[in-house]
Amino acid sequence: MENKRRLIRIEVEDFLEIQPLNEVAKMFEGKAKDLSLIGVCFSSQVQWQKWQVLLIDYFLHNELDSVKLKVVVIWSEFIDSKNGYFCGGEIIEVEDKMQAKFANYYFQRLKQAL
Repeated sequence: MENKRRLIRIEVEDFLEIQPLNEVAKMFEGKAKDLSLIGVCFSSQVQWQKWQVLLIDYFLHNELDSVKLKVVVIWSEFIDSKNGYFCGGEIIEVEDKMQAKFANYYFQRLKQAL
């Protein structure tokens, strides 16, 4: 099978707060499993639909900041009742003032992994 990924994904365990784009009052927890500059895979107890747009507060590990991401769900798969759903999403927007910090976070984590 051909690997279609354009960037290296790094394994993470970062906390997420997830909101559906059209329901800003509802907030759900999730956990990032791997990350690149253009995508994130995460677990959630909520079933997200393919092509659904989510607003994600991505809490940077060992930082006091979070980065707001807009993500479109590419796939979602039920794992089990304990772990919920495993989802893959493409990052379509990163909060303007946090773009450099998010990129730096990714490259620092990549450096640690290598």
